[in-house]
Amino acid sequence: MNDYTILNLVPVYREAPVSCELFKNKTEESLRLLAEKNPNNNYLIINKKESEKLNLKERYSDLMENIKLVETEYTDGFVFSNRSAASKIIEGEKPIPCSMERVESLEELMESEKKMVFVFGSAENKGMHDLNRKITGKEILDIAGSISEFKGIYLGYPMGRFIFGDTLNEEIELKTDYIEIYDETSCMIDSLLNISKRFLNESCGKCVFGYEGTSQISMILNDISMKKGKSDDLELLMNLCSQMKTQCLCDTGSCMAESVMSCIESFKEEITEHVNKKDCRALVCSRFVTYHILADKCTGCTECLDACDDDAILGKKKFIHVIDQDECVQCGRCLDACDEGAITRCGSVKPKSPSKPIPCKAK
Repeated sequence: MNDYTILNLVPVYREAPVSCELFKNKTEESLRLLAEKNPNNNYLIINKKESEKLNLKERYSDLMENIKLVETEYTDGFVFSNRSAASKIIEGEKPIPCSMERVESLEELMESEKKMVFVFGSAENKGMHDLNRKITGKEILDIAGSISEFKGIYLGYPMGRFIFGDTLNEEIELKTDYIEIYDETSCMIDSLLNISKRFLNESCGKCVFGYEGTSQISMILNDISMKKGKSDDLELLMNLCSQMKTQCLCDTGSCMAESVMSCIESFKEEITEHVNKKDCRALVCSRFVTYHILADKCTGCTECLDACDDDAILGKKKFIHVIDQDECVQCGRCLDACDEGAITRCGSVKPKSPSKPIPCKAK
């Protein structure tokens, strides 16, 4: 398959269709470059619906003479940027990768010095950006911005890297279509768990370290987020990921491993707090969060009591209400119901509250 020239337009991330957008804007130029690349074996992989919208065979019939159109029902997938998996699609088989070699992107085909990316997360300027291919994290942050106090940047597949602090000044070569900005409201365990679930959905199951490794990562991260983390979990994750980076058959598993290792190295203190202190500083992991009624603000209106379907709030009119922590399921309905601002979400530090309902102080 090495004599094939493959142009893949199926995006890695459905919400970040870089090659697709670029191809729509520069269709003729893209097809011409592909046709010239290899006169005999040029393949264009594209989602079937997108192909029908563009009407490539009729609208660009002269250029399509030397290009074999491969239409697929897939709308996204990490494996389509893998050359061995893309070759399987051409042969009419399932896109199962077996090597680390990647398909040349449309931007690389065009030899562009720019890299189009989509920015998500806690960014002030979300959406599509045209960035320099050689760039620093600080320059990315200057363009994307951060809604609140900045915490870090995640560079998605195939890079799988977190950057923050001193690493923001290091020059990097952008190879991803997906960037996420994190701020103080972001929990890095929760974020890493969501990343691992995405990689797990992409895993083909062909190699033990790729599928089983990613499954184990998701299970361990889920335990940590559910307040079940063990003291040796982080060491176990690092050891597992170091093996995955060398043993996985394709870059999907190795990128997952790199993401985990990079996150733990960058945010070790915050992640360790989840395990040792049972504390989520961002108050994102629900099992770490408790709800409390502030005695100096409660007016005994019973609005929160009426909103609680689990009978976890004790009290009556003109009495300071108390939340029974054993019964509370952290649904947050009481917080929404209280107009006095008397209910608060807490992590490891709890406010002083009465153990049982007591009369409200006269105001």
